[in-house]
Order: sequence, then C-alpha cells, then structure tokens
Amino acid sequence: MIFRRLHPRDLPSLLELQETNLFENLPMEQRKDGFLSARFAAEQFAQMNREAAVVVAEDHRRIVSYACSAGVNFSRQFPILDAMIAAFGRLTYLGMTLIDARVCIYGPVCVDRAWRGRGVLRGVVARMKEELAGQFDVAAAFISKANSRSLAAHVEGLGMTVLGDYAFGPVATGSSPLASRRPIPLAELDLGNTDRQRL
Repeated sequence: MIFRRLHPRDLPSLLELQETNLFENLPMEQRKDGFLSARFAAEQFAQMNREAAVVVAEDHRRIVSYACSAGVNFSRQFPILDAMIAAFGRLTYLGMTLIDARVCIYGPVCVDRAWRGRGVLRGVVARMKEELAGQFDVAAAFISKANSRSLAAHVEGLGMTVLGDYAFGPVATGSSPLASRRPIPLAELDLGNTDRQRL
C-alpha cells in the first residue's frame, strides 16, 4: 500500500470511488457503513490539492482511498462548509479560536468498502499531516451525525476532538443527511505544529 499525494492521472479512479460511495448512490443498508455527502468535480479535487493536499492510498495501481483538505476561501463556495466556517469565531482549540488559527478544511475522505478496517484511513491521514505540516495549525471537518461510522472512525479511531455543533439546512425531509437542522459535530485534526504547544 502506497500513501502519496494526488497525481492528475489518479482523477478518473478517484471520481469512480467517489460515485460509488455517494449517499444518493448507496442502498439504504450500506449507508450505515459510511457515505460521502457531496460530489466534487475533477477540477475541484485538483484545486484542493494545489491549495492544501489531496492524499490517496494506492494498492496494486488501484486508488482505494483518498483524503482531501482545502483552503478556507475555496471551501466557502459550499453552503454547508460556509456555515461551519461561520462558527469558527465561537470555537476554540488549545486556547485559540479557530478564526485566529491557520485552518484548512479536512474532507471529504473515502475508503473503498473492501479496504475498510485495515488501517487505510490512518495511513492517508498520517500522510496528509506530513503534507500540511508547517502550512496550517489545524484541519477542521464536519461529520454528519447521520454518518456514525465516519464520526467513530475520526473521533475514536484517530483521536480527533469534537469542538462543537452547528446547524445547517431546512427542516429534515429524510431524503438526505444534509437536509436537516440537526447539529453537525465539528472535529479537528491536530497537524502537529510545534508552535501551537505554546498556546
């Protein structure tokens, strides 16, 4: 298994993995095992990779996982992320509000169903930390409460911290995890910047 930064030749495989794991494309019984909430185009993945990092896991020339990070300005174009960013002024981590920290947005992240439970998520996140070290202090992510597998993998499995909740969207319709006023946990991924230990 190789963990590395995204290369343009990876985009077709990455897009295929994305489509397979989108909430709208999964049968109801598979959604409990985790899902992607939003679809990104190839150019958007490329832009995230330029601004921060997109890391992939490759096994025998097949992309089996990816983890993305992006700058705050890029992320503001998406209403659900803009709502999360608007909450940064009231959320603190290591004594600093997120609005005062060098923050990137973490996600989406996806692991092929056949490779789950094998340490692949831990591998792509470790490589992402290496790629982002020195550029950002913290990576912030939203994880829908409806996506309990992802929440457990990040909080219990990776040790991310839930910093708070925010509400997004209209009254729940049951058709989408995003069409809900239920709070969405905000978690962080400590990027290990040693300067932050002073805070």
